[in-house]
Amino acid sequence: MELSKRNSTIALPIETQYFPFFPTFMKYILQNASPKLLLKFYQSCKYFYFKSKITIAPNVWFDHEEKEIEFKFFVNNGKDFFYRAYPNIAKLWLCDVLKIYSFCDTRLIGNVFFNKVYRNNLKELFIETLFISFKELEILSKSPNLTKVDLQTKIENENDEPVSIEEIMVLFPNIKNICPARFTLESFEKLSKFKFLNKINSLEFCIVKTEFDPISMCKFLKENFDDDAEFVITFPVNSHHLRQQLLPRVEEIINGWETKKLKSAFYC
Repeated sequence: MELSKRNSTIALPIETQYFPFFPTFMKYILQNASPKLLLKFYQSCKYFYFKSKITIAPNVWFDHEEKEIEFKFFVNNGKDFFYRAYPNIAKLWLCDVLKIYSFCDTRLIGNVFFNKVYRNNLKELFIETLFISFKELEILSKSPNLTKVDLQTKIENENDEPVSIEEIMVLFPNIKNICPARFTLESFEKLSKFKFLNKINSLEFCIVKTEFDPISMCKFLKENFDDDAEFVITFPVNSHHLRQQLLPRVEEIINGWETKKLKSAFYC
């Protein structure tokens, strides 16, 4: 094929590449490619990876103690899997599942992980850490595809103050588990004003240490629970007085629902 003057010539340390298109056209394709299409480009020619240096990550595990970003690979028709670390990632495109595990302060993670997030198309998010900032959660909440969120971590704002449940549930409407769950007396009044697009089919409030209004909570749950939803609420051992004060009323109200019945409910 004879190349004309309008061809794009791009020099790389590996090899010079020639394309019969304007440079702006190639740039547009790379900037707007889906993860699946971009991966096909990578497989066809290594130029495309060195041009963008975007790592497509369908299943990611980040363990702060190891300071490594690992990808999960399935073998034997999905029956087995293994993890492989990629230490020199420049930009990370999160696609399906992300798990963050750390017993350290995640403020130390920033340059290692969060600053590498290029785009976010996550479907499932699991976080088990001592701490995570609300700002970091905002980065991870940008995916329009999130259907399952499990947060087992203390969440604080930029002033090191704990974030209450209503801010978290507005950020993650599809959240399944919050541990520890922090309420205020106004939490469920505020949540009742927020319009959830989908009904809730499973919800866990764990290690509840703060007081809430049982009436407004049960009203919110009744309005937003799907039929046959599952609900769990637990208190720590050292919050016996709070549990005795709130749980009997919650259980009484939920058991008295006539138009909605839960598939299962666990109170502890």
